[in-house]
Amino acid sequence: MNISQSLKLTGVFVKYFSLFLLVPIFSVFFITTDFKIIISKSYLIQILPFLFSSFITFFISLGLNKISNVISTENEELGRKDGFLIATLVWIFAGLLGSLPYIFSSTLVPILYPHIIPVFDNDILINSFFESVSGITTTGASVFSVFPNIDQHSMIIFWRSLSQWLGGIGIILLVLIIFPRISVGIMQIASDQEGTGPQKERMTPRLYQTGLILLTIYFGITLLLYLLLFFIGDLSSYDSIIHSFSTVSSGGFSSYPLSIESLANLKVEMIILIFMFISGISFAIFYFLITANFQKIFENTEFKTYMILNLLLIVGLAFLLNNYYNYSSLSESFRYGAFQAISISTGTGFTSYNFNDWPSHIKLFLIFFLIIGGSSGSTTGGVKMIRLIIVMKRIYQEVRRRVSPNIIYTVKINNKVIDEEVVSGVMSFLFLFIFACIFSILAINLIEPEISAFTGASAVLSSISNLGPGFEGINPHSNYSFFSIPSKILLTFLMLLGRLEIFTIVALLLPSFWKKY
Repeated sequence: MNISQSLKLTGVFVKYFSLFLLVPIFSVFFITTDFKIIISKSYLIQILPFLFSSFITFFISLGLNKISNVISTENEELGRKDGFLIATLVWIFAGLLGSLPYIFSSTLVPILYPHIIPVFDNDILINSFFESVSGITTTGASVFSVFPNIDQHSMIIFWRSLSQWLGGIGIILLVLIIFPRISVGIMQIASDQEGTGPQKERMTPRLYQTGLILLTIYFGITLLLYLLLFFIGDLSSYDSIIHSFSTVSSGGFSSYPLSIESLANLKVEMIILIFMFISGISFAIFYFLITANFQKIFENTEFKTYMILNLLLIVGLAFLLNNYYNYSSLSESFRYGAFQAISISTGTGFTSYNFNDWPSHIKLFLIFFLIIGGSSGSTTGGVKMIRLIIVMKRIYQEVRRRVSPNIIYTVKINNKVIDEEVVSGVMSFLFLFIFACIFSILAINLIEPEISAFTGASAVLSSISNLGPGFEGINPHSNYSFFSIPSKILLTFLMLLGRLEIFTIVALLLPSFWKKY
């Protein structure tokens, strides 16, 4: 394992990340074009946290490069282990460095300008790291105890959503910026982690070209959503870009404390609903659509399963709400049911209604879709549809094997036989996912004996599935601020665990990983 090169390449990512930290400075132009306001003291002071954060981040990149040169050894090639290490380091550094604007906005800005309310007034370091990781992993869980004033904290709110947008394309950016410099084996790891997972759909022979295509699609969808929200949804330019970032990334951070519910705008709800659904679809499907390769789309088992299950979820939830909740009509049940259903199933976390008020059996119905998530190769979290398909096919295979033990059965996806190694990996992933959930739920309830067991379980499932809002204590009208520091650290770890698909982090925890051979 080449630790020196891993640190050097992580440093390259950190250097680019320092540039992204400057982007919120220009968010003021989405709010006003009045030059007097732009140069006013209140806005200029808001720039300081991002200038300091970018400056510190850039020098950390130089430090990583210096350390890599000091410990460098010759003739060391990068291998698969290095891919796991780089991916993990990148996410950790993104979370740590992404927390700097929150830290400075909670300490430096209120000192210089007392009229501005600090983002966090206690446990600043932990809360900032939690909020940052929640953004980078597109979870959308927040610890804002008092939602910052929109006018005064526009830049920090902008950074929250921008961090989600960056996190949504995380590994794609790695491929574009870092991974072309290193071996093909490590580039393959990049595609495994947030690419097509067990079901690999290579769009082009070169992964670099694939990355460019995915980035173009991602940017195009974001731009289209922004235009629709601005011109049809009648949102301000600022709110349009904020919700575009958070929707396409399946993140769910809003510029309003009650999310989409604060807007009470049916047009906005429908537009965001459609794009949340779109964000749960594999990027490969959009590529096939653009290239008119419709056969690939029609043959894609995961896409068909995603469409059918979400349609059943929407219809089923609408009828359940119409029969068991006090909505005035079926159309109203459909309006609120469909939005919450897609938001939860894609792990976006936007809410247009407090679903915690719904009956318990409906909440349990939603938990299943919360865990499953969207398609592989999308921005969503959770177990992913393709893994559900493989597990169900394996169960069906084993049942048939009991009836006819002499017949050889295989798992097929898209008319292709799935290697037994892949099937075994999916089953192992599911076991680790369940184990992590059970262990964390027990740990949370031991740490927080005063909260309900359902609140603790909901927080764990929402964090590892990268959803954000949950049930009971973490409902859409609440947040994670009441959790203790140990609980916030655990939940932050679960966000990273869910985003990196478990195996990456678990591998680093094995002593054998750090052995030379």
